[in-house]
Amino acid sequence: MPKLGAQEMDHNQRKIESAALSLFTHKGFHGTTVREIGDKAGVSMGKLYIYCSSKEELYNRIVQRYQKQIDELRRQVLSSTTGVFDPPELRRLAKGIRQIVYDHPDYWRLMYLDVIEFDNRHFAHTLRSLSGEMKQHLGNRLKKGTLRGAWKGIDPAFAYAVIYLQFFTYYVIEKLFGGKQHLGMPDDRAIEMLIKLMTEGLWRKKGQRF
Repeated sequence: MPKLGAQEMDHNQRKIESAALSLFTHKGFHGTTVREIGDKAGVSMGKLYIYCSSKEELYNRIVQRYQKQIDELRRQVLSSTTGVFDPPELRRLAKGIRQIVYDHPDYWRLMYLDVIEFDNRHFAHTLRSLSGEMKQHLGNRLKKGTLRGAWKGIDPAFAYAVIYLQFFTYYVIEKLFGGKQHLGMPDDRAIEMLIKLMTEGLWRKKGQRF
């Protein structure tokens, strides 16, 4: 049997991963058989096992490849952020998150699949490290962002991660769960209300007027 070149190996690997991703996100991990993956990818069982030793290894490889892509997209969104807690910057953050969610729905489907079938074994670390990622990517911009008002002492990296997750949750519900206008108003209005809540709180100060 002739030895495959690196380009052909990579092509076959991606073809197998694409087939597995489609099946996992429609039938679930345990509901998908290795034979179904091979059939959809157009490769024999023997050839499939050249590229992965088990179905879970294949699942994990898909998650890792996707995670690198999502991490890079998140870095791009954060790289041009200046006044991190300023409403215009938060609107831009929300817009960037919306694009990531809407352009890559299968990644989020894999995440929910992981919660259901693996007790979040493959994705938990991505959430645990989010606050640290914000600190790493935004650095001194986080500290500068606290100077716009009387900051209450909350870790700014934690605060920004919470904001990020709120926007992310909003758009995942909109995209994956079919929950259009699930807060009872159009997206732009809902994001404005969320930003107002995050930056101003629920109660105005004594004597303050809107």
